[in-house]
Amino acid sequence: MNVKVDNSFHYCAFCRHWYDPTNEHISPVNPKINLWKFDEKVRCKCLLSNLERLGGQKCSKYECKL
Repeated sequence: MNVKVDNSFHYCAFCRHWYDPTNEHISPVNPKINLWKFDEKVRCKCLLSNLERLGGQKCSKYECKL
């Protein structure tokens, strides 16, 4: 399922520690207003915890990769 959000929501899909080197699970909808879509059900490895995390999860160590 694709969700449209502003990337300020701090989801793992937009974190630099969420291993998605080609950014294939996020895409811009309207860059002028910073609106993005992402798949909240996709799992990728978190480079800090070394665990698979959902794109829709959040954590306190979020760092924006955009």
